[in-house]
Amino acid sequence: MANTFNIRELTAQAHGYIAPPFPLLGVKRGLPDVNKIGKSIVGRTHLGVPYFMDVVIDGVRLPNEPLITFSGQKRIVQTSIVGSERRGTVKELISSNDYRIRIEGVCIEAGKKEYPQHQVEQLIALCEKPASLEFENELAEMFGIHKLAITSYAFDKMQGKPYSQKYVINAVSDEDFYAELKGRTINSL
Repeated sequence: MANTFNIRELTAQAHGYIAPPFPLLGVKRGLPDVNKIGKSIVGRTHLGVPYFMDVVIDGVRLPNEPLITFSGQKRIVQTSIVGSERRGTVKELISSNDYRIRIEGVCIEAGKKEYPQHQVEQLIALCEKPASLEFENELAEMFGIHKLAITSYAFDKMQGKPYSQKYVINAVSDEDFYAELKGRTINSL
């Protein structure tokens, strides 16, 4: 007997949130018109269902289209002006911090009545890599994010759902830096 999983319901129970289906395309039910989507369909499942906003880290496609959140922060110094009639402070932008990335998903192996051990092992191996990882996602492309460094991860309980596993990955954006040395030339002996 095959299992039937409702990804929407599992995501809501695991993370407490259900995104509206295709809000920018005005679609209420079903799949949107593929011609209106642009390049957000980047793959299809083994059942032929399209992936939207796919997440690929270091060549590994994360299972079941996880929810992804990007947040950024600026470092701003606020200076009060003494003896001024002016109200408020003077703001000075110092720098922008790395983007923070939160990925929330559920591991489920469709049609199997067993724990998704292979998917979980694959995620653990990915999260434990001690390096900056290649990152592919349509929304990340808009922010100019191509690499990330995983800062923490968790596999949380799934009460009443024996064949699924919730996961959360927290990361920060990363980019290569190059330094130029100027000044004296050092000659070897």
